[in-house]
Amino acid sequence: MTSPFTDAMLNNFRHQGDPLADEVIDAFATQFDSSIQLLVDKLINMIRMPVKGEILESIKEYFPEDEEIGNTLEKYFTQAIVVPAWADAEKLSRGAHVFQDHIFSSIMILGCASLPTTYVCQPDTKVLGFTRRLIDDAPKRLVETAQMVTDVMGEKGLFVQGTKLAGKGVQSVLKIRLIHAAVRHLMLHKEKLASEHNQPESNNYLLAYVYDSIQEQCDWAGHIKPNSWNIKTDGVPINNEALAIILLTFSYTILRGLKKIGVKLTNQNQEAYIHSWNVVGYLLGVDEKFLTEFTHYEKTEEIYNQVLNRRRGNSNDGELLQQALLGAFSETASRTIPFPLAQLLHVRRVARLITSKLISKESYVALNLKLNFYDHVVRFFVWIGVRLFGWLVNYRFLRIFSNIVFSRIAKTLWDWRKDYPDKNLKHRKKGHYQPLIIPYTLTKTSYLSDK
Repeated sequence: MTSPFTDAMLNNFRHQGDPLADEVIDAFATQFDSSIQLLVDKLINMIRMPVKGEILESIKEYFPEDEEIGNTLEKYFTQAIVVPAWADAEKLSRGAHVFQDHIFSSIMILGCASLPTTYVCQPDTKVLGFTRRLIDDAPKRLVETAQMVTDVMGEKGLFVQGTKLAGKGVQSVLKIRLIHAAVRHLMLHKEKLASEHNQPESNNYLLAYVYDSIQEQCDWAGHIKPNSWNIKTDGVPINNEALAIILLTFSYTILRGLKKIGVKLTNQNQEAYIHSWNVVGYLLGVDEKFLTEFTHYEKTEEIYNQVLNRRRGNSNDGELLQQALLGAFSETASRTIPFPLAQLLHVRRVARLITSKLISKESYVALNLKLNFYDHVVRFFVWIGVRLFGWLVNYRFLRIFSNIVFSRIAKTLWDWRKDYPDKNLKHRKKGHYQPLIIPYTLTKTSYLSDK
């Protein structure tokens, strides 16, 4: 099977941003004379907009004095949710049910395959390295990512309502899209912004990163000055080719991971799952030329491999991101399991070993991860356990055992159960973060996708 995209076409996508979201951020910059402090303050207000209620009412509440910004926001939130002509409500619902049937396995694959894959994509790691958020507080960012996925793919997370897309996940994705546009603006104008402002206060993290990124001595993880962004060769930050591969790490990579651990899905369920994420991609600003080609597993796989091969590479930022991610897994596991038992079970190795099975050998090497002989021995037994869980979920009368194990792990490590919605967990590095909240109904075996 041949990909419908040529290298020339993909090169053009590298220079394509997101006009609808960029217009909102440009309005901010114009209104406040590129004042990064006001820009950040206003963005924080926007991000905190309530999920429930009318979004247009929220805009008027948060931006009563900013007519131009209010108009661009109204245009953004109105146009972004119009249902695309190719969207299929039945597939959208079935795709969400596939996720709900395999929620714990999917989140494991998210952490051990989807995120590591994004860390080998070049020059995209420059963006992730620039914001430093995943490095500075990896556990919090991992929980935020898993929460977004759960919001979108959970029950009533995304559905068609008349001519509009609705659900809890819609606003989560649209906020992320605006954050992408804000980071794109900061990266393209960082020298100008940093020269106009003094050393930022520590609580203004976005400006701190902007200021730090142009200094010879950086106080970042690794203490290495980030690589500069070159528009001519790199395109625009968070461009459409980058968004396409990011989207596929949430759709195709999850399906591939489920297949690798032994979960059996029908072609109909695979296509529905890809379709659901295509609708998410539409909300995220991915060009529809991509989305209409992501139709079934084999074709999507071909495009995924093509784009990943163009972008795969090693970088200091990618290595730092992956080490921070593995550190978050190890720290959480070792904090939960008593030391002697943790050492016996090799909990600090498990995430790295599972990652080595779920991503390609080329990507594993690009992350500068290595396996010694002892790792191979331990991985053999770890993978038997993972495959056993994958096998159990294929049979209704056996799945109860894997569900019990997964739900206990979830409850122990991150308080995923709805019974603990207000409990704060303290990370040893800094601050507090909310636990990942998965509705209790999603911890049960439902087999909704097979009804």
